[in-house]
Amino acid sequence: MKKLPWGLIAGICGVIAFYTIAGTIAADYVLSAIAGATSDGASIFGTWYQRLLFACDIVFGLAFLGALALWIVKLVTGSKDKGEKTE
Repeated sequence: MKKLPWGLIAGICGVIAFYTIAGTIAADYVLSAIAGATSDGASIFGTWYQRLLFACDIVFGLAFLGALALWIVKLVTGSKDKGEKTE
């Protein structure tokens, strides 16, 4: 577990989470504008791809937080191991 690049994993998950949040907001904005022009209603869970974007946002957001926490733990515990020499 200490050999995994948690910082890189956290960065990738953070970027994906950011863009899924942007995609969810953009889809809601566009569909709300269309619904307003046609006197219809719109919801964030109205279509399958909005639900998929929201689910991916939750999954990658939690993965980002978990990987970030493990990266911080690795940094804190790794600094103790580097200072000690075993003979």
